[in-house]
Amino acid sequence: MIRFKFGLPGLALLSMEIYACATLEATLLPKPKPKDDWREEMNKLADRAHRTYNLIVRENPDFVPYFRTITPLNALSQLPLGSRPAKRKQDDSIETLRAIPWIFAWT
Repeated sequence: MIRFKFGLPGLALLSMEIYACATLEATLLPKPKPKDDWREEMNKLADRAHRTYNLIVRENPDFVPYFRTITPLNALSQLPLGSRPAKRKQDDSIETLRAIPWIFAWT
């Protein structure tokens, strides 16, 4: 992604212009007041997404074995990517994984 956005001088300049304009617009212009019905719908969506995530990732005993099969998690866990071990304990749950291998595996 870095090479794609900044690999050539012209692209780098354009990317920086886009980032600078977006930052200025987001910080200098007044924020629009969210509509109450939009906020209500977004809260419903967030609650549903949270419940679904927990159902799939935390409450499904088949998720961790599946995740290990379809991602490079095992290989990433062996790399010295941080100052701490890749796992906290030896059990096979999401809670025992360190952040770096977990995030790298699903991204």
